[in-house]
Amino acid sequence: MRPDQFQEALQVLNATQFEHFVFELLKRSARFTDVRLKHGPLERGVDIEAIELDRLLGRPRRWVFQVKQARVVTRDIVPYMQVISRMATQEGPVEVVLVAAGSVAASARDALAREGIQVWDAQKLANLATPDLLADYFGANSTSVSTDEATVQKAEGFRAALAATVPGRTEWSAFQRLVADILEFLYCPPLELPRYEFTDSDARNRRDILFEKSVANGFWALIRSDYAAHYVVVDAKNYAKPIPKSCVLDIAHYLKPYGCGMFALLVSRRGPSSGAAHATREQWIGGQKMIVHITDTSLGQMLELRSSGGEPQEVLRRMIADFRMSL
Repeated sequence: MRPDQFQEALQVLNATQFEHFVFELLKRSARFTDVRLKHGPLERGVDIEAIELDRLLGRPRRWVFQVKQARVVTRDIVPYMQVISRMATQEGPVEVVLVAAGSVAASARDALAREGIQVWDAQKLANLATPDLLADYFGANSTSVSTDEATVQKAEGFRAALAATVPGRTEWSAFQRLVADILEFLYCPPLELPRYEFTDSDARNRRDILFEKSVANGFWALIRSDYAAHYVVVDAKNYAKPIPKSCVLDIAHYLKPYGCGMFALLVSRRGPSSGAAHATREQWIGGQKMIVHITDTSLGQMLELRSSGGEPQEVLRRMIADFRMSL
């Protein structure tokens, strides 16, 4: 299989299948032992962990892998990987690797290298993949992992992680990353990989997460046409109580028809307060800004649909419909 054919073959795999491909690649390697998928409540950002015997030092060395199914990974991934690296090193020396199904932009490579983070792209994976692994996943008699089983396991892991994340200021960063990971699991593709902690040109309005929409049909295409939404703007608030009106006004400032668009997801643990709910209605009626409130409950419903083979966007569709019919 030529390198270009291999990269195209990887793109056929969905995100969960690609993660299991990398998992099997590491398991079948003579280099690593104790290779584990990491979807428990404490493994935020780490998809796979493995142990390598360091022959020079004569002791085991820990590796953690963040796996991204994307044709191109840009510099926007760097802040996210920095956080993963800091969390991983709290448990001792570790090698941190970003694994991509496609290519990684040079600017991202350089920035990650400065952080001591390795990059394994499609070319690197092609060099590591064994013939039996390629036959299992891409041969005529493919025996790739069951998508249903893998998806159920990952959805359950996310639900456990959400339940284990304590509301409040101390875990706001963990909650933000977890929300990004859950939404990526639910909606990428068709959405592009998220960008993290983006600011507008005057650097006054910062949103946690942005998802680009380049789809031509389906639910997200409808959102794009109905709400001038070229991007999905996401803000994650780990408040222990219902969020106040100010959170709605903050994200509303960022919604512009000539910018990212007029559609946002405001993710919080307890949903909006009465003041925040009133402000949400005002922003839609007065400015045509659609702000959808996502809670732990609605995230759980989306994960349940995803694991059962359903369409998680149906939860969003129903929430938007209920909101508009209540006006």
